[in-house]
Amino acid sequence: MSGEALVEFEGVNKYFGRTHVLKDIDLEVKAQEVAVIIGPSGSGKSTLLRCTNRLEEIQSGEIRLAGDSISAPDADVNRLRQRVGMVFQSFNLFPHMTAIENITIGPTEVKGVPEAQAREQAEELIAEVGLGDQADSYPAELSGGQQQRVAIARALAMDPQVMLFDEVTSALDPELVGEVLDVMRDLATEGMTMLVVTHEMGFAREVGDTITLMSDGHIAERTPAAEFFDQPSTDRGKEFLSRLL
Repeated sequence: MSGEALVEFEGVNKYFGRTHVLKDIDLEVKAQEVAVIIGPSGSGKSTLLRCTNRLEEIQSGEIRLAGDSISAPDADVNRLRQRVGMVFQSFNLFPHMTAIENITIGPTEVKGVPEAQAREQAEELIAEVGLGDQADSYPAELSGGQQQRVAIARALAMDPQVMLFDEVTSALDPELVGEVLDVMRDLATEGMTMLVVTHEMGFAREVGDTITLMSDGHIAERTPAAEFFDQPSTDRGKEFLSRLL
């Protein structure tokens, strides 16, 4: 983890109608950091991720990626989304395309990468996530865990600076969770900057560099992962852990 901030939130506020869902969020995620975001349902975790690639607009404050404003009205949203990979709870694969086609479509259609080059890269990525033998399978022929690994490979194909993971294992059967977390573990080892919303506390403790606990739209606590699980610094953190454990 390097010392430079890659993703920065400064005084970020987000409303849905009159509901204030993100309240004065100040947060820095350093290059190569695995920032795990936890908290009860409705605390603003997923909204925070969705604001990071402009799937949601903020009402005030600023979000920056490598010093460039993400939230500025004149920001190039399409270019931004090439720099920020996102993997969702639902896999969102194109059902009429094979696994390898799902991975190549972004580079060829958005970045103009030649088909042969995109295919070569996609074959490397699908092998990396352990699915080299399923390249020509359609999503319906894959398990949920396999589909999610294809979704991760698809996001990586755009060569992003940061990866966002929004509850990517919560829709999976328990026996399939491990295979997806293993891929995320490997990414962390390779130095990928990651913002991870998850309920998987074992993963959070083992792989996370920092834990950000959200509560009612605020950041209630932000601390190194080892410290959080051994000795949370706030009453809110202690209460959250006691409910889990």
